[in-house]
Amino acid sequence: MQWRISAVAHRRRMCRRQRQFNELRDLCCTGGVVRAIDLAFEHFAHYGRDEQIIDLLARAIEDAGEARRARERFAELCVPHD
Repeated sequence: MQWRISAVAHRRRMCRRQRQFNELRDLCCTGGVVRAIDLAFEHFAHYGRDEQIIDLLARAIEDAGEARRARERFAELCVPHD
């Protein structure tokens, strides 16, 4: 027997932290690295620093050959804020 799965119900149950992470990942995959960095600032403000996100962004910047501004913004994100 195969169970039907509702994407809508699943999305409602997904926590905000996971939704933001998924959005960050999707932005990196589609070339929206600068927007992803901005979203990471918001994510870190709510949930704290996340090395998985730092790694994701670093790879996306390197793979896309992002412009200087994106690299500068990423450097700002990586500075520890205690």
